[in-house]
Amino acid sequence: MTQLTETPNLAEKFAYVPPFDTRVVQQILPHRYPFLHVDGITEFTEDGMKGFKMLSAGEPCFAGHFPGEPVFPGVLQIETMAQVGACWILSRKENLGKIAYLMTVEQAKFRRPAVPGMRLDVTGRISNLRSRSGKLSAEITADGKVISSAILLFAFQKDGGGGQ
Repeated sequence: MTQLTETPNLAEKFAYVPPFDTRVVQQILPHRYPFLHVDGITEFTEDGMKGFKMLSAGEPCFAGHFPGEPVFPGVLQIETMAQVGACWILSRKENLGKIAYLMTVEQAKFRRPAVPGMRLDVTGRISNLRSRSGKLSAEITADGKVISSAILLFAFQKDGGGGQ
């Protein structure tokens, strides 16, 4: 993952400035338990973010994926990356009140299993940011080892599906 570019004054561009926990995340994202996959955001920069998710043995997905050998599904890892990226996009002052939609997933790689007890650290970098879309290159690590990575394309618009 490339180094994130520092932002001199985040408060000029962002309505929410890290670090913040899930209470603030819920002010930004429409997701709620059991589909909220961000426990905190630790950093925003000019072009990226860092956040995390704690994997508890009580996660609903572990009951069936896989009993006796619980693994956090790859599709939920992608969702976790997307939600951390959405916190950055939707915290920007010009995007307040909008909702982000995942459009495509490219180059997804799953290198190690994510299991209960892990802290999943998500680092992302935004590129090709436009008024209604952008690209997120993201990576999940645990204990300094890469768990997964992907490139996500997203679109965002006013809540309700028809706004700009």
